[in-house]
Amino acid sequence: MNKRIKSLLQVLFSLALGVFLIWIIYKDLTEEDKAHIIESFSEANYWWIGASSVVAIFSHIFRAYRWKYPLESLNIKIDLPNRFAAVMIGYLANLAFPRLGEVSRCAVLARYQKKPFEVLFGTVLAERLVDMLLLIAFIFLAIILQFNILRDFLDESFGSILNNSSSLWILGVTGLFGCAVVYVLWTYIQRSEIPVFARVRKILRGLFEGFATLKTMDGQLGFYFHTALIWVCYILMFMLTFQAFPETSSVPFGGMLAAFVLGGISIVAVQGGLGAYPLAIMIILVLYGVPETRGYAFGWIVWSAQTAMIILVGFLSILVMPLLNPSTQNEEASA
Repeated sequence: MNKRIKSLLQVLFSLALGVFLIWIIYKDLTEEDKAHIIESFSEANYWWIGASSVVAIFSHIFRAYRWKYPLESLNIKIDLPNRFAAVMIGYLANLAFPRLGEVSRCAVLARYQKKPFEVLFGTVLAERLVDMLLLIAFIFLAIILQFNILRDFLDESFGSILNNSSSLWILGVTGLFGCAVVYVLWTYIQRSEIPVFARVRKILRGLFEGFATLKTMDGQLGFYFHTALIWVCYILMFMLTFQAFPETSSVPFGGMLAAFVLGGISIVAVQGGLGAYPLAIMIILVLYGVPETRGYAFGWIVWSAQTAMIILVGFLSILVMPLLNPSTQNEEASA
């Protein structure tokens, strides 16, 4: 299948999934529920939402600054404004096409700064590996902090299964069988010459090489310091949004962290988090006594604010990029 058609189908499927999730919620809403959601939009304290957006911009600045460490370890020097613009263009691209953000931010700098795309992309893979490991750590932290609530939720939802010894045996055997299948499949992937498996090996090799770059690069302390700043900003901007409503302001830190994690996963799972992000936030907030309609409206407000910020700054970055690199523009004009 043509790559462009395949990419288009992926985008359409992801958007369709997002619309479907919106419909799943909308079809069960009463007129009173709809009125309450609309009312929630008018009652929100948007000063907190605005403050959250400012913190989000700082997180992107720190990300752009952090990028200099793996770049300079490869003797590539690119100024902060260019790196920041490339990062924001990447976020903008991610809203339209899955996983295109990393490619876009590297392609932009490859064009305007005349740097090799493959080398730039390798540094981004290294960054993403660190962020992925941190996200996994936050998932475990959220589970630990909210273990009792999670246990009660599972007991309420799946108690009949978990309390049945025969069901537990079936789950255990199924889990062991699944592990065995994964092991056999991984062994086969390592040895197979089938193109798709060779591609998987290439991707994994790139991740390992990116991790090796992090261990040998100069300025490791600065890299990890700015990584910490990025994630502190992520958590802070999310905590600020919770002050927008009285009902959400009383949610404990562990609940905020759980919503942050599930919301982040929803953005990866569905294109830009459309439909999925508000639903994910609502699912967590309901566990803490926030009404479903309020939680759903809150999810949409947070998602809309962050998406609008990315669109605005992303398009401004596209316009600014030629101004930051006039020599490249002159070369292209004379060619």
